[in-house]
Amino acid sequence: MGSPFWWLTAIHILTFQRRSCLITGQLISSPPNSSIIGVIGESVVLPCHVVADNIPEVFSVQWIFHELSQKITVSRYDGKNKMEKQDERFQGRTEFFHSEFRAGNMSLHLKNVRSSDKGSYTCVVSFNGTYHDVLIELQVAARGGVPSIFLRSHMKQGIGLTCHAVGWFPKPEVIWLDGQGQVRKEVSTTKMTMMPAGLYSVVTSMNLKPGSDMEVSCRIVNNLLNTTSESRVLISDIFFPSISKWLIIFLVILCLSMVLISTVFSKLRSNHKKTVRSVKVKMEMEEEKKRLKSMLEGEKTKNQAAKSKLKKRFGQLKAELDFWEARSCAVPITVDPDCRVLALQVPGTPDVESNTSEPAGPNAPSTVPVLLGKEGFAAGKHYWEVEVGQQQDWVLGVLREKGREEEEGTLPGEDFWALHSSQGEIFSSKGHHRIAKQQMGNSVIGVLLDLEEGQVNFYDAEQMGIMVRMPLRLGKEPAEMFYPFLSKREGTLTPLIRPVLTPVPLKLLEI
Repeated sequence: MGSPFWWLTAIHILTFQRRSCLITGQLISSPPNSSIIGVIGESVVLPCHVVADNIPEVFSVQWIFHELSQKITVSRYDGKNKMEKQDERFQGRTEFFHSEFRAGNMSLHLKNVRSSDKGSYTCVVSFNGTYHDVLIELQVAARGGVPSIFLRSHMKQGIGLTCHAVGWFPKPEVIWLDGQGQVRKEVSTTKMTMMPAGLYSVVTSMNLKPGSDMEVSCRIVNNLLNTTSESRVLISDIFFPSISKWLIIFLVILCLSMVLISTVFSKLRSNHKKTVRSVKVKMEMEEEKKRLKSMLEGEKTKNQAAKSKLKKRFGQLKAELDFWEARSCAVPITVDPDCRVLALQVPGTPDVESNTSEPAGPNAPSTVPVLLGKEGFAAGKHYWEVEVGQQQDWVLGVLREKGREEEEGTLPGEDFWALHSSQGEIFSSKGHHRIAKQQMGNSVIGVLLDLEEGQVNFYDAEQMGIMVRMPLRLGKEPAEMFYPFLSKREGTLTPLIRPVLTPVPLKLLEI
């Protein structure tokens, strides 16, 4: 954070003049030259700011890296599912400023900059059916180590000097200087080699002639970062012909030994620090992983219990709401005291003409005397309730009449949807559906004839829950009429249609 290169990058980003591009009423701002500098091994922010009156909650932002003719998606944020995706090459090195999205900050934080990150990047922001883009040029640089000057050779004609520096990017400028800071006139040769990490190793050589300025400086200049690194040596007169060559050899060997010892010590110390730091970080990550896992499991268990409870309560409320909505369609029903004979082919229907007490088979025909409602319905929704008490055998439901021929007391051409009880067990007339006994605490059955949805619903009026739904097979004849009916048996209590108090309208309850 305190590195001078970080401040150099920050100043470069913050002091640019704003250039705006108007695209369908929106603005994206970027630096005037759309170019920023990132230091290798450090972090850099690729700026992208959307200037808009209102940025919607659902939007997407995508950063694209242009490499030759290819376009690589560096990182993408999809506002629909709020997911952030990264390219494998940039995995773990990029992040958005999520808390600043609504303020228009779509910049990308790129960590651990590499030499391969150099190039052009495009920020594409899309929302409300429009897209907005800006092109950013990322220059990559690195300030290497301090150069080292070595005595390469000693001859009567002069002294050969070599300057070596590593870790620079891009290719730096190499300058040999004298004691007054002036560029030396001696001819020098420079060789730059790219190392596996993508940085340059610089080796430059020159011959110092007798009588020249004996103070020599090797300066390495990074023009992109505008930084320099310099080493200075003072060559004694004893290195020239009057000096003993054995002394020179001894000094060279001594210098090389010191450099070798220093390099080995530094390397061992650096490796030790890295090992200790790696072990510490690994332990901290394991502890944090265990803590987060425990926290997530606790939250998951708590959320599942709350979800199950809410789901159960929602089902109860929905069933009660359906019952009260049906009850709001209550109509008065008056039955015709004259009995009719209804032929049923349903399981468990009590046969008034049979002396056996066993329930009939699934398709056994039965004849039941019924009381038919005087009122018929051809459209709309109609609800009524039948009080069956503790009776063991009864039939009730809805009858459709296609024509009234009352010869011999029969109802030809009828179709019916019924609920019937036989020896305490309740069946439906459609699909031979048996209703479980534990559901039956019902002494009042509610019937909803819904000609709008084409179905008949039977409710347990005491428990305010639906028992069964039966779809209607509506015919093509517009004059079809549907009549309520219920069974009538001699010597037993007859189910009664009881009046339904007009319920409070649902809209009034909501108010």
